[in-house]
Formats: sequence, structure tokens, C-alpha cells
Amino acid sequence: MSQPDFHAFRRGDAVPPFTIRVRADDARAYLAATGESEVTTALWAEHAPPLAVGALLLAGLMDEVPLPAGAVHIGQDFEFVHPIPLGADVEVRMLIAQQSVRGGQNVIVFGSELSCGGVVAMRGRTMRSEEH
Repeated sequence: MSQPDFHAFRRGDAVPPFTIRVRADDARAYLAATGESEVTTALWAEHAPPLAVGALLLAGLMDEVPLPAGAVHIGQDFEFVHPIPLGADVEVRMLIAQQSVRGGQNVIVFGSELSCGGVVAMRGRTMRSEEH
């Protein structure tokens, strides 16, 4: 199956759903990379650190929709509403919440909803831009 074309997205289009998983090793590596203390690390013995989930979401999006040359990630916001157990499968659903051309830039906003065990765990928005 071919990957979606960044240039062809329009508001309401869906990115094919995909699954991510935060393993204990992933969580430890994330916490070490961000300089978290042992006390903070102990807080995440059973659940995924929320921003580690966000990082995996963005990596998964890059796998599903490669950015064209010159495109940049311009921001994101996440709302974490339920903890995600380490090792659990997390279903990612994304759609194009906004697509516009501003100042010669094609700006696409991906809306996201992540579910674990049928429960919504996170909602968010990720913005990407490229020269049009």
C-alpha cells in the first residue's frame, strides 16, 4: 500500500490508523534522555510517561506520512486524559483538522486521538508546514 501524499491532504482526510507501544525499555531511555531523576523515573514504573507517548506518536506519523524535502514540524499540543500501561498497544487515529496556505507555506494540522483498551488516553494536534 502506498503512503499518503503530504501535498494531497485536505481537511477531513484521515491518516491510516496505526499502533504504537511504549515498552519499559523505551520509557527508561526516554527518561534518561530527558535527564529525569531516579525519583521521577520510579513514578513511571507501570505507566508510560506522557511525553514519551507523544514522541512515539510523532515518530509513527513520520513513518505513515513522510515529510517532503523542506517541510518542518512547527508545533504540537497534547491533552493526556488516561494513563497508558507500559507495553500496551495504543491505537492512533489521525485526521486533517486544518489545511491552508499561508504566506507561501502549506500548513497542515493533524488532529489525533489515541486509545488504549478502548479508552481514549490522549488527544492532540500536530502542525507541519512546507513551502508551497
